[in-house]
Amino acid sequence: MLIANVSPRTMAKTTDTAWLSHALQDDEEQYDIVGYDADHSKQFERWSKKDKGDFGFPVHLAASAQFHREVTPPTGKTIAMVDCGHSENHPHITDSVLRVADLVILHMSPTGADYERIVEPPDATPFMDILRRTAPLRPSKAMPPTWVLLNRTVHNAGSTDYFRKEMAKEGYQVFTTVIPRSETLGQSMGFPITGAAKSAFGALVTEMKHRGLLPVGTNGEQSAG
Repeated sequence: MLIANVSPRTMAKTTDTAWLSHALQDDEEQYDIVGYDADHSKQFERWSKKDKGDFGFPVHLAASAQFHREVTPPTGKTIAMVDCGHSENHPHITDSVLRVADLVILHMSPTGADYERIVEPPDATPFMDILRRTAPLRPSKAMPPTWVLLNRTVHNAGSTDYFRKEMAKEGYQVFTTVIPRSETLGQSMGFPITGAAKSAFGALVTEMKHRGLLPVGTNGEQSAG
């Protein structure tokens, strides 16, 4: 399957993508991971190199409006993790990735600024409209399943529940698992990632499996959900 990690602008998307990739790799299901850096910043690909993060799985450069023609989503228990270019600045890349995505994870912090960039940006396309315009170009003719991942959350802060409800009102599904604000995560780029399965990202993988969003079982069957 192919998971598109998206956001309008910088919302910890690349950090989340790398940590979630490692949590998937470390899971008991033993997922095989292949990465695609579809962001012109190339941070995901650079971080993966042996002299930096040494990920243990390949990350290919793929910031292309022809992504849907150049990349075939894998099958079985191989998961392609895509760090997608910012939708505000590179909508053509986002459109292309969404054409072949099996699952979309929309990364956002529970703040008014991030909410505005997603729902009612003054100079860009609302992300739900991006999803809708992609639907006719997909084999299913339907929008890809899309889930919001709240990150940089503060323990017991009211903003987390508030923006969870606001995103639900906008038609988004929102993960129960949240990614806390953390120096460990915030300063991890450029260094090896350890303990991902024991972090909030391990809990996220568990939730994704329970929701039927990931292949499970010896043959990679989808769970009932």
